[in-house]
Amino acid sequence: MSEHDIWNVFRGDNKSTSDMIFTTKSHHVIQFMTNVHVFLANQTGSKDVCDFKITGNWSKKNCTIYMGDTSTTIAQVNKMQSSENVKFVKDKFMVTINPNVDYAVVVTLIGIVEAMRSLNKKGEVATGSGVGAVLGSVLS
Repeated sequence: MSEHDIWNVFRGDNKSTSDMIFTTKSHHVIQFMTNVHVFLANQTGSKDVCDFKITGNWSKKNCTIYMGDTSTTIAQVNKMQSSENVKFVKDKFMVTINPNVDYAVVVTLIGIVEAMRSLNKKGEVATGSGVGAVLGSVLS
């Protein structure tokens, strides 16, 4: 894997392993498909078994977030459809989160996937995209 396939998420601005929350690993089976495994930092089980899995087609805003390496869905991302009452939905999507699931975790995972897909050729997150853009659109 290249360095851009692995993302580490920390508390605040710290970069020490004691402040790591989780790590994501992207598996590129097919270029346009999303396949991201998320490993919590305090994981006590096998390091090969993910805590969350995100699969689907992010460019079409159609992804599912699963609990671990199971078929248990915790959230679903779908592209918003325009209607007479709802306009300007080109880059908008809706998220359905199952009961008893931490919304902050789901929004963070979506932000990470968006940032991974928004890398420019220099390996930098493009301006106006990524975690900040996702959180900004969620909070606005």
